[in-house]
Amino acid sequence: MSNRIRVERVGTRQSQHGEQHPPDLDRTSVWVVGNDREVVIIDADEDGIDIAHSVKDRYVTAVICTQGGRAHSAAAIDVAWALCAPVLLHPADHALWEAVHGPCPYWQLEDGQRIAVAGEQLHVVHTPGATPGSVSLHFPSLNALFTGDALGHSCEPSDDRSAQFSEFTFPSDLPADTCVYPGHGDSFLLGDMLSPTDRWVRHSA
Repeated sequence: MSNRIRVERVGTRQSQHGEQHPPDLDRTSVWVVGNDREVVIIDADEDGIDIAHSVKDRYVTAVICTQGGRAHSAAAIDVAWALCAPVLLHPADHALWEAVHGPCPYWQLEDGQRIAVAGEQLHVVHTPGATPGSVSLHFPSLNALFTGDALGHSCEPSDDRSAQFSEFTFPSDLPADTCVYPGHGDSFLLGDMLSPTDRWVRHSA
């Protein structure tokens, strides 16, 4: 049993030759973060059975929704109930949540909150834009950032969302080699989204 903290993407399949095949890009990226004993689930989409199979017999600290929309929370209640874990959501997305789940309760996320998992901590950062209650999750020990729809491959440095993300959300010393795990698609380096000026400023700081 390994205590090494790692990131797993639900739905990734391995071929008979050992090659990794990512899930359908149209599907919300569901991330499982932790070790062989304890994990958190980030963005439980509609395939609750697939998510539960990925967790196996590990303890689930929380099911975290980066926003309240269906694509990021559809299976949250079912997964949380099946795995005896709380659902965490920013209250600014309560209306979106209620439209999907009705009066089902959740635990409220707050900007600056820290969530312990497998001996490490996730830092919650409120990143409104895609929705009022969108959050991103920074995992310093993994040099990882889970952004939901706050940042993804479609956000060029000139885009409004990218500008909001870089100027108002995160500290300027967040390294360019931080690995971003978005709500849709594959992971990438934060530096890939920075303008040349931003890269120079961070390198010179």
